[in-house]
Amino acid sequence: MRLQDQQLARQLMRLRGDINKLRIEQTCRLHRRMLNDATCELEERDELSDLFCDSPLASSFSLSTPLKLIGVTKMNINSRRFSLC
Repeated sequence: MRLQDQQLARQLMRLRGDINKLRIEQTCRLHRRMLNDATCELEERDELSDLFCDSPLASSFSLSTPLKLIGVTKMNINSRRFSLC
């Protein structure tokens, strides 16, 4: 009986290890896909920015350099409070 318990325990430990390994592999595949999608999106953005002379819309919402230099942050502007860092 004790021998069977030990064999079952070993088998369960192997199964647990296999399941963990499969989870890690699946997570790696998902992250790899996300990185590939992000890379493709950035490449498309670069290609589009080369075609158009206008700056992208996202940059129009960012803070200007002089405001950044004096320490005004985006969060400060949104909350209508200005502070110097």
